[in-house]
Amino acid sequence: MRRFAIVLVLAAGCASQEPKQTDVARKTIEDWAKSAVAGDAEKTLAMFSDARKSEWLFERLEENDAIARRWRGELSGAARTDLDLWWGIAHRNGNGREPLRGSVLAHPSFVQMFREYFMQSANAIKNQLSKLEVTNVYGDDTGITVSVRCGAGAPTELYGMVYERDGWKIDTYRQPLATPK
Repeated sequence: MRRFAIVLVLAAGCASQEPKQTDVARKTIEDWAKSAVAGDAEKTLAMFSDARKSEWLFERLEENDAIARRWRGELSGAARTDLDLWWGIAHRNGNGREPLRGSVLAHPSFVQMFREYFMQSANAIKNQLSKLEVTNVYGDDTGITVSVRCGAGAPTELYGMVYERDGWKIDTYRQPLATPK
């Protein structure tokens, strides 16, 4: 019985040394910003949830953007079929949050398309995210919300995170809550 009590005390001591999930999510956001500032489009994309990637694509297709139209036109096989099926559901739901199938998300051309958009905005991304400062992190049963500012006096922005497969992923973004003074 005494050995069992010692094992429980040791296990509790080890568990308390593990980082809190909010700390892990904070580090994830900071790593994401560093990757984006460094120009690593692939890592930046990998840190989005599948639903966020799908929503991003939905927005590009809804804008009838030339890059997205070209990409869709060149996509073939199972990935194209899965994209078209998803497109119908996305239109019915009106937001694109239904995650795309892996055949589309893992397709090399999807990553290439994201890289093309990313490179067009690289300077703006670098200017904004190089000043990112996490101001608050809080979690509940739906995920973790991270409050950030991108520079002194900048408005607060919110990132919603969910745990997906191998770690915390950025799932939602809310525009600045107030304008800077």
